[in-house]
Amino acid sequence: MVAISCLLCTARDEFPIIGLPNTHIFQPTFDSLEKQTFKNFELVIVDSLWPQKKKWIEEGNWSFPIKYVPVHPNHRFWLDQKRWSVCGSLNSAIIHAETDDLLVRIDDCSEFKDDFLQKFWSGYDHGYFPLAMHTRYRNGRQAYYNEEYRQEGYDAYKREEIPKESVQREIRLKALDKIFNKGDPVRDTRWPIVERRGGNMIGPPNWYYGYSSLSLQAALKVNGYNELFDLDKGQEDQEMGLRLSMAGYGNMFLLDVNHWVIEHEHEGVSSSVIESGRNVKCNYAIYLLNERKKRWRANSEKLTEEDVKLIIEESLKAPCSPQPHFYDEDCEGELFKLWLSHQPLFDLREESIKMGVP
Repeated sequence: MVAISCLLCTARDEFPIIGLPNTHIFQPTFDSLEKQTFKNFELVIVDSLWPQKKKWIEEGNWSFPIKYVPVHPNHRFWLDQKRWSVCGSLNSAIIHAETDDLLVRIDDCSEFKDDFLQKFWSGYDHGYFPLAMHTRYRNGRQAYYNEEYRQEGYDAYKREEIPKESVQREIRLKALDKIFNKGDPVRDTRWPIVERRGGNMIGPPNWYYGYSSLSLQAALKVNGYNELFDLDKGQEDQEMGLRLSMAGYGNMFLLDVNHWVIEHEHEGVSSSVIESGRNVKCNYAIYLLNERKKRWRANSEKLTEEDVKLIIEESLKAPCSPQPHFYDEDCEGELFKLWLSHQPLFDLREESIKMGVP
C-alpha cells in the first residue's frame, strides 16, 4: 500500500499552457513527480475528458503507479449538465485512492522541487496536514504584477469565468491592486504573511486551499468534498477546511515558505466540458450555513426550508452579490430548482469499500 495518494482532477484540453503551446498540461507535473525523493506514492487522475489523455500517459513509461479514471457515475450529475463538478471529481479521486494515510491534492500545469512530497509526508508524520503555496509562471517565466498582467494575467482575468469587459473583472482588479504592489512577483497571497511569521505557521480554516493534504480517514470522516458546491465553482476547498476544523482537525494546516509549487498559467477548462454561464447561487452562503450550524459532515442530509432560505438571502446580498441580479434569475430559476431537487446523499466510506479500497 502506498503512503501518499496524489489526487489530480482535470477538465482541460491537452495543450493550454500560456506561452508553451507544445507542452502537454501533464508534462511539468509528471516530470516533477518522476524526480521525487519520496517514492512511496501513486497518482490518481480523474479526467472529465476521459479517455483523451490515456495514450499520452501510456507512452510515457513512468516509474510511479498511475490510476487514470473518469468521474465516478455517482458523482457526475452536474458534469453531465456541462456545469462545474469540482467536488464530484475530487470525491471520485478519493474513492480510488490506495493509501490509508495521506491524500495530497495537486494540479495539472504545475511544477515542483524534488522534495515536494517529502515535505508533505514529514509534516504529516509530525501531526499536520501541510499546505503548499504557489507562484505564477507566465510564458515559462515568473509573472510580475504590472500593467501587462492586469490586462492578460490569469488572476486578473480567469478565462473560464470572467469576460474581459465585466463588473466581475473590475472587482477582481481592484482586489489585486490591494494585494500586489507594482513589480511584485505574482504568488500566493498567504506567502508574505507566512514570511512575516518567521517562514512557517499554522493557517486558519479558510487558508485550506490549493496544493493541500489531509488523511484519508479525515476525508472519510467529513464525507468528502461538499457536492452542494457543484453546479457553481469556488470556495469548495476553504469549506473543506472549515469542516475539517469543526470535526477535530483544527490547528493542523501547516504552511512553509520553502514548500511551494510553480503554477504555469493556462487557459480554462475545455468548452466541451463546461458551458459558460452565470452562477446560480453563492457557494459562500453554503459555507456560512455550515459554519452557523456546526455541520461538519457533508453530503449526508438534505437542506431544510430554513437552510434554503438562508442560502438565497445570503446569495442576494453582499459580499455574495456585488450588484443587483448578480446571480442567474436571483436563485428562482430552473437551474436553482434542479439543484434543490438533486441534493447529494452518499457515504464515501461505503463507496471506497465497494471500490476495493481499505
